[in-house]
Amino acid sequence: MKTAPALLFAAALLLAIPRSHAEEVWASGNTLAQVIAYDLQAHAKNQPLTAYQTNAVCLLMGYFRGFAESAAVASHFDATAMPFFLPDSITGEQIEQVVYKFISDNPDKLGEPGDAIMVAALATEYPNPSFSPITPKK
Repeated sequence: MKTAPALLFAAALLLAIPRSHAEEVWASGNTLAQVIAYDLQAHAKNQPLTAYQTNAVCLLMGYFRGFAESAAVASHFDATAMPFFLPDSITGEQIEQVVYKFISDNPDKLGEPGDAIMVAALATEYPNPSFSPITPKK
């Protein structure tokens, strides 16, 4: 049973890691908008980002890709599971543009959690006509 101690050690390491910077990137619409602005301004002005900004943008792009892949897996098993249906070829940059447009068009949503904004943005741009929301039983 050499596996059990190794798993316990790995779990202890994971629990010891402080709250990540990644959690802050999409914690709110305000933070999400700020990180997207870093990236868009850097591209528009052809200027380098600071180390902090680079880290935040990289984490956000990874989050966008992971979000898209998770949605694709969920949709593969149940086409009614997600309120949006993403094209297979969608990129992190395209998701960034969709989310940025949604935030620009709906500034009243900036106080909402970043993941809720992402779902709303993607559902607006790529609606899933087969979506069937689950209603909690009372």
